[in-house]
Parts: sequence; structure tokens; C-alpha cells
Amino acid sequence: MTFLPYPKIPYKIVHTGDIVLLLSLGFLYEVSMRVYQHRNKRRTPQECKLGSHLAALRYEAAKKRALGPAAFVETAKLERAVLATEKELAKLMDERGSRKARAAKLVKKCNFATNVLILLMYWGVAMVAIDGSRLYEGKDEPRDEVISDVERASAFWKGFLFPLSYHGMGYKIAQYGIESDMRSSCMGALAVFWAAKVTCGEIVDCAFEWASI
Repeated sequence: MTFLPYPKIPYKIVHTGDIVLLLSLGFLYEVSMRVYQHRNKRRTPQECKLGSHLAALRYEAAKKRALGPAAFVETAKLERAVLATEKELAKLMDERGSRKARAAKLVKKCNFATNVLILLMYWGVAMVAIDGSRLYEGKDEPRDEVISDVERASAFWKGFLFPLSYHGMGYKIAQYGIESDMRSSCMGALAVFWAAKVTCGEIVDCAFEWASI
């Protein structure tokens, strides 16, 4: 008995251990990548401190400027300090932009390498496959039309995963190496890994947004 109803899935192949391994790997990998990117994207303590100092200098300069010619010397000193601080802050911001770009490039290379590694390690192995022969119900199938087990399994799997199964090249790439008559009714290792990455990525992004409030 479950809280939510779900259709009975006639599995032919279920590699539970590998699925758990891939989900865990995807979760840990995505957390590490998101944390790495966040550390290179956020402002450093020095930049935050300099930004606060700049705001204080601007406030003091505005106050002295409001006093008129009587505070000309103090105003000039503060304005020079503001310009120097702005220049230093701009340099730190440029460095942060460079770090962010390097981090994005490294993450892209790591993603590609990891995808290729998983694809090769599980080449030809389906994590989940549907048994079309267990989907037959004589009263539901037209007498003048013969539907093969492969077609029946494919139709069931596409409907179960809709609209994921229609997302194009990404889903097809995840099925590379698997037997052609099984590709439309199974899930490859890359699809499992990507599912963990996407789900974990959304959770981590929400956590960072919440922490920054």
C-alpha cells in the first residue's frame, strides 16, 4: 500500500545496485561542482570588506561636499581615496570574473569526461528495461492488428517517461551501446546519472539562494 497510486511496471531488467551507485555518484559529483563554482563566483572577504569601505568613503565625501568650500581640502582627500578604492575594487572584480570563467571551463571539461567514462563503463548495459510480453491484454488489442512485444514496451515506456522520452539528442545519447530493439523501452546509465545531477543541482541552487537571503 502506497500513498500515491502508480502503474505496475513490468520490468525485464533492473540493476538496482548500479542505479543506486549512479544516483549517489551523480549527487556527490553535482554537489562538488556546484560548491566549486559557487566559491569562485561569490565575492571574496577582501572584496566585501573593500566594498563596505568604499560605501563609507562615499558617504563621508558626500557629507564633506555638502559643507561647501570650507571643507574643500577634506573633500578632495576623500574623493581621491574613493577613486583609489574604486580602482582596487574593480581589479578584484575582474579577478573574480576570471576565476568564474576558468571554473566554468573546468566544470565543462569534467562533465564531458565523466559522461564519456560512464558511457564506456556501462556500454550496452540497460539499467531498467520493460518486458513487453507482460503488457498484453487481449481485450485491449485489436484483432486485426498484431503488435510486437518491442512496440508494446516502447509505447509503455514513452508514455511513462513523457515528456522526457521526447527530448531529443540528450536522451538518445544516453541509450548508445544498448541493443537497438531495447533502446526505446529502457533507460541507460547516463540517463540515471543525469537525473541525479539535475535533481541535486536544483536543490543546491535553492539552498544557495536561501542562504544568501
